[in-house]
Amino acid sequence: MDKGNNKGPWWHQNTDLSLLAWDPVPREVLTGKQRGYLKSLAHKLSPVVRIGQEGVSAAVIAEIRKQLLHHELIKVKWLGLSGEDSPKREQAADLARTVGAHFIQLVGQVVVLYRAPDAGALEEGRSPKIRLPRNPTHTSAKESS
Repeated sequence: MDKGNNKGPWWHQNTDLSLLAWDPVPREVLTGKQRGYLKSLAHKLSPVVRIGQEGVSAAVIAEIRKQLLHHELIKVKWLGLSGEDSPKREQAADLARTVGAHFIQLVGQVVVLYRAPDAGALEEGRSPKIRLPRNPTHTSAKESS
């Protein structure tokens, strides 16, 4: 691919994001501290994608992925979620798996999703917008003083 002719990131160049196989980034499960940090950042956000009664389509998946690539942490308003809490959480977690993101939180009909930049984005020179707290290391009291 000739980078000299590209205008903007690769996901703006007619790539059908709904067809890509994506795993969440980072691949490891987020810690409680990391999830709490992301929840605090998400508090001030407004939904950037809305899912209507038609549900999750290829176009919705592509738009969520595009927003994750751009923002990393997003809110999705989903009008068609189940009325019961347990199926709602399952639907939200399924959505996260489908789009290749981490499911952070569900508040009412709003799903919070997170995906760090992948290696390809980092190679293009894009640095992460969100720095997650590190996983705690086990040190003794003597080592930390």
